[in-house]
Amino acid sequence: MTAPRVLVLVIALAGLAPASAAAQPAAPPAAPDATAATDQAKWSVVLGGTATTLRGDCQEDCPAHGTGAYLHTGSVIGMALYRVSAQIDAGAELSWVPATLATGDHARSTFVMGAALYQPWPARGLFLKAAVGMAFVRNFPYDGSGTLPPATSKGLGFSYAAGWTFRQQARVGLQIFAAHHVAALGDFQTSQATINDVIGNYWSVGAAIVIR
Repeated sequence: MTAPRVLVLVIALAGLAPASAAAQPAAPPAAPDATAATDQAKWSVVLGGTATTLRGDCQEDCPAHGTGAYLHTGSVIGMALYRVSAQIDAGAELSWVPATLATGDHARSTFVMGAALYQPWPARGLFLKAAVGMAFVRNFPYDGSGTLPPATSKGLGFSYAAGWTFRQQARVGLQIFAAHHVAALGDFQTSQATINDVIGNYWSVGAAIVIR
């Protein structure tokens, strides 16, 4: 084969290479990485329920009247949290605790608080939570003798909790936790005495769904 013919063949093959590459179908776009999407989620919603034991107490006159009876009930809890850093979420917590007294009357307690959740090791599920805000109670029992009327009031509310989150990188996860809520209701004036520093204690264990 002569040199001119070789040159013509090389030029022809060079022209065919881009054409064949253009004729090939384009590669499909890569599927989105679900894990990366959840890593970027900033907001989460927590909805759950607990088994709760509550009791009223006070500072000075409770030894004379006795502390309130232990009541066992269920409660519901909800939180909206924003991811501040890899270890800290912050937001709001709402907790509602209904209970039935021995008299058949209904007591209601509601906590509306700001909350912060801390994960010491972000790759694991352990978390610690603290919250502070307002507590609202209706027909709250604090008198063991049964002679003083139940309290309907509002005061400082705070809580602390610890638990574990499962599937923390998924869109929907699960939490189990134990918590202690406190309602500091202040002093109450009755026809018999002034009851100082009435406090409500709520001990809970529960589970919640986490939606990211």
